[in-house]
Amino acid sequence: MGTHRRIGLFGGTFDPVHIAHTALAKAFRRQLGLDEVWFLVTPQNPWKTDSRLSPDHDRLEMARLALENEEGLTASDYEFHLEKPSFSYRTLRSLRTEFPATEFTLLIGGDNWAAFDNWAEHREILTHHPVAVYPRTGSALTTPEALQDMELRLSIVTQPLLDISSTEIRRRVMEGKRITDLVCPKVAEYIKKNGLYLR
Repeated sequence: MGTHRRIGLFGGTFDPVHIAHTALAKAFRRQLGLDEVWFLVTPQNPWKTDSRLSPDHDRLEMARLALENEEGLTASDYEFHLEKPSFSYRTLRSLRTEFPATEFTLLIGGDNWAAFDNWAEHREILTHHPVAVYPRTGSALTTPEALQDMELRLSIVTQPLLDISSTEIRRRVMEGKRITDLVCPKVAEYIKKNGLYLR
């Protein structure tokens, strides 16, 4: 059996992945002393055909390209192979079964943390996993009252938040504007070559 590994999970649609995502993942890995951070690319929900979301393979490929030379950061299609829609507790249950010697830490934004008591099976998640929260600029961290009786393994990730959003990048592509300062060069090239975000 291999040594006990510590892996951070960073989930998202990553449509497209941008330099703020990478910077945050690096801070997460460094500040918590993790062996790796996995970018869990969220699959399309089959019941909610959101045509605005780029195909799974494109979003995964862009994440792979962006992380190619980033030590300890990996793009993962793990959720593509699980029952849809993806619920965090299901993903984590599956990971615990498959990698019993690994500790998985969940990275979430302060806004998600404030509403964490609405997540399905949130107590199960918190019983088994440490959580790392990155607060949005200028907003204080609020822990839902419903969780205050729990012993939480909570860390705060501090990272000067680069004000970049995937929405803004998609808008720029549609308007024919440059995005080279927002995404890594290979991702910019992939978007252009595959005509993403043009409609």
